[in-house]
Amino acid sequence: GFSLLLFSNKIVEVFQAGNPTIYLTIGAVLVLFAALVLSQAKKPKIGLVLFIILQDFLWVLGSAVIVFLKPFGITSTGHQLIAVVAFVVLFFGIGQSVGLAQSGPMAFMEGKKEKGMKQLSYQRIIKASKEKVWKAVSDVSNYHKVAPNIDAVEIISGEGEGMVRSCSHKTDSWTEVATLWEEGEQYSFKVNTEAEDYPFPLQYLTGNWKVEEIAENQTKITMTFDFKYNKKIQSLLVHPFMKIKFGKICRELLDNWQAELEQ
Repeated sequence: GFSLLLFSNKIVEVFQAGNPTIYLTIGAVLVLFAALVLSQAKKPKIGLVLFIILQDFLWVLGSAVIVFLKPFGITSTGHQLIAVVAFVVLFFGIGQSVGLAQSGPMAFMEGKKEKGMKQLSYQRIIKASKEKVWKAVSDVSNYHKVAPNIDAVEIISGEGEGMVRSCSHKTDSWTEVATLWEEGEQYSFKVNTEAEDYPFPLQYLTGNWKVEEIAENQTKITMTFDFKYNKKIQSLLVHPFMKIKFGKICRELLDNWQAELEQ
């Protein structure tokens, strides 16, 4: 960016295309973009990081079009410079994507650190007694009434630990079994991701719902999900968007519980 601002006339001579104003404008935009990248290095926000990654890959795509189609009559040296910069930007874009995909605490499965495991956790403090909150959170047969990503729930068998339930959303459905049930405290479900008709790109998925009293009539709900994608490339490409979408779903779920319990 600064190179374009400081040496715009020289760059015009090298590229033999355009005028200094064009390169000054591009340079100013790149300097602002660099400032955005630096700000996210300290306190990253998923939405802005995704925006940066998208701009990186769009830059590479645009550079490829210029290098291979040669629409502007740029010199051979100019095309080579564009290609070199594109490779550098591609390197950063891939690095940012990998970093974002690997962000978040690692989960543990069956007591062993499992490569590729992801974990997402969401919390909310509710102004209600622990007993009241537990009654709502543990009403797993009516989970679809508060969860925006589930249309229907059916208890197939059992209760407490060992319970099997079926969940559905639109045309998709899956089953899950309760692997933990501590009455008044917490419970966990493990999804049957091995079913042939399981609709999501996951090979492992568990969820834990926990309630903790932090003060009189103040209770914290914690939801923690441990999961692993079917393929490594999905961890790279799907996970950043999964974090945003699933985060929105869980916040809406917590909003619904909070509205119900604090009314």
